[in-house]
Order: sequence, then structure tokens, then C-alpha cells
Amino acid sequence: MKVTGVFCRAVVCACVLVSAAFAQEGRRFNFSAGAGVSFPTGNASSSLNTGWNMDFRGGFNPSPGLLLDLDFSYNHWGLSDSTLAQFGEPGGFGDVWSLTFAPTMRLAPHAKFDPYIIAGFGLYHRGVSLTQPATVPTIICDPFFGFCYPAAVSVNQVVASFSTYKPGFNVGGGIEFGIHGPVKVFAEARYNDMFATHGTDLTYVPLTFGLRW
Repeated sequence: MKVTGVFCRAVVCACVLVSAAFAQEGRRFNFSAGAGVSFPTGNASSSLNTGWNMDFRGGFNPSPGLLLDLDFSYNHWGLSDSTLAQFGEPGGFGDVWSLTFAPTMRLAPHAKFDPYIIAGFGLYHRGVSLTQPATVPTIICDPFFGFCYPAAVSVNQVVASFSTYKPGFNVGGGIEFGIHGPVKVFAEARYNDMFATHGTDLTYVPLTFGLRW
């Protein structure tokens, strides 16, 4: 449910940005969407497994070489075996969503291959959830025969969770390649650092592939 809620917020954010982009004339606005793998680094690499990410970004183009974007990113990782043993639970995951202001400098805005650098600062939300297998009752309906019947399904039930909000930053770069008109494919990597009040910061590097227009 937690991942579904974040995904829904991301889709709403994406729809708003798309509407704004296509409501304007010319190339004064941009939008991108992508997904990929996410690598925890530093101390987090011993507590989290390699995970996945998705990213939505859009904003204003004051010039062909500069994009002033608002970026929404979500990263999800499974907890490592050693971390699960420490908590005494069979399953669990950690996730982070962030909303940052992320200016982007395009190094070759009129070329087919356009490398760019990006940096951002803003709000980060970190969550950790512990789960156990559980069986819950439900109702299953058969659309062909037109009847419903009770059944039991297996789920991963959240038994404990923790979350916090902190500022953070990211910095990285990528390359985009034009495929048709204003549409481009891109690949990028960014180092993220979410600040911590106590202990070490949470750091990770998502590798994202997607479309930009």
C-alpha cells in the first residue's frame, strides 16, 4: 500500500507536469520520465540490497542550454539478510522519495548526442518497513461465470515501520539522444545524500533510463 500510494502521487505529479508542458507554445518547457536500478552506497550498502527507482521531472527552459526543473524521484530497496536478522523479521524494505529543485546544464543542446550535468536540493522522505507473510480473506469474482466466492490470499503484512523527513541534495550527469522531433532518450546517474540528525547520511546512486521531450 505504501509503494502504491507513492506511485499514485508520482503519476499525479507527472500528469500535472505533462499538462503544463503541452499547454505552452514552443520549447519553453520540458518533461521527462524514467526508471532504472538504484545502488545504496556507504553504510547503506550493508543494510540495503540493490533496488529500483522511478523519476519524473519537468520545468522551464530559460535557454537551450539551461533547464530549471522540479524533480520527483522514488527509490526502493529490500533489506539485506543481516539487517533482517538484526530485526528478527523475515522481510522488509526501505524507500526514499524526494522532491528537489534540479537545474540542468546541457553541454551540447543542438547536437544529436547531448551530455548534461544536473544538481538538486530539496526535501527527502525515508521509510523503513518490516514485513511478515500473512493470509487475508478476500472475495474473488469470476467475470466469465459471473459469480463471486470467498478466498484467502497470501500477502506481506507490514508489522513495523519508521519514517522521517530531511533535506538532501543530488548531483550527477547523463547523456540524451534525439530520436524523433523533440523526443529524446536519456541515461543518467546521480549521487544522492539525505542528511541525518544522528549517525551517517543515507547515500545512494540511481541509474535511470527514460524519455525526455
